[in-house]
Amino acid sequence: MTAPRIAVLCGPNLWHVDDLQRAAKLRGLRLETADPEKLRSECPSRPGAPQSVRCAGLELTELDALLIRSVPGGSLEQVVYRMDTLETLRTAGVSVINPPKAVEAAVDKYLCLSRIHEAGLPVPRTIVCEDAKEALEAFDELDGRALLKPLFGAEGHGIVRPENLAEARSAISELAADQGVFYLQEYIDHGGTDLRLFVIGEEVVASMRRKAPPGQWLTNISQGSSAESVAPGQELEALALAATRAVGAEIAGVDIIEGPDGAPRVLEVNAIPGWRAISEVSGIDLALSVLDYTLARVATLSSEPIGARQS
Repeated sequence: MTAPRIAVLCGPNLWHVDDLQRAAKLRGLRLETADPEKLRSECPSRPGAPQSVRCAGLELTELDALLIRSVPGGSLEQVVYRMDTLETLRTAGVSVINPPKAVEAAVDKYLCLSRIHEAGLPVPRTIVCEDAKEALEAFDELDGRALLKPLFGAEGHGIVRPENLAEARSAISELAADQGVFYLQEYIDHGGTDLRLFVIGEEVVASMRRKAPPGQWLTNISQGSSAESVAPGQELEALALAATRAVGAEIAGVDIIEGPDGAPRVLEVNAIPGWRAISEVSGIDLALSVLDYTLARVATLSSEPIGARQS
């Protein structure tokens, strides 16, 4: 039986790619890599001929699966083109994980939260606008307890928590010159902790509680927080699975906070989730879990009619 051809869409020198390569060796596989900034697509002139998407010498349409580990920013044209090529691969029968539409939804904080809310799941009150005056009014509407977040961002970078109206005005002024979109979210006192649940398919395979350093409120590991394994319980697991489905992801990191009343709220779904810390504290080899899920998806896809693959 021929071994499946799997590649990772990634930039250079990424720890998670090295970890996937380690897991692949355990399964007797070799993972190829494709640079998302070096994609070349072609629509042949001959009717009925298959499209081509290449990266260096690798024809991506011939893959069984493509794991997305990075989709870098760039001009609007570059970002749209890269996502278009991923959709082309999906319709060509390649199992793209996560699906391009899920990555698009998850990377956009407003679209992600909107999808989660539309699914009937609890989220923090959030106001998004383009007018600086309205943004300042929104800060007031949120009782002066709000976070200003970049629409596109990760690991807590760029998040500001103004302490008063003057600080809010200054932060909004800076954003007006830089981004032009204001994403304000009510600040919920979470006691300096939150939860990250790692979802693969229809299962929460690992969970951790992150705790910010004393006097801090950002819980991202990259911001100096610590982590411990936790058993979240059925209610929170169901919430994480529903949030993952809401954005159309197959593999996701779901961030949940609990307020003083203990009520959970979904902050976001990450469709290119890291697993270094959660794998360490849980003792679960998540790179191997991701790879095994991919192999199962390839096996399922190969047994489906071509028309079903493109749905």
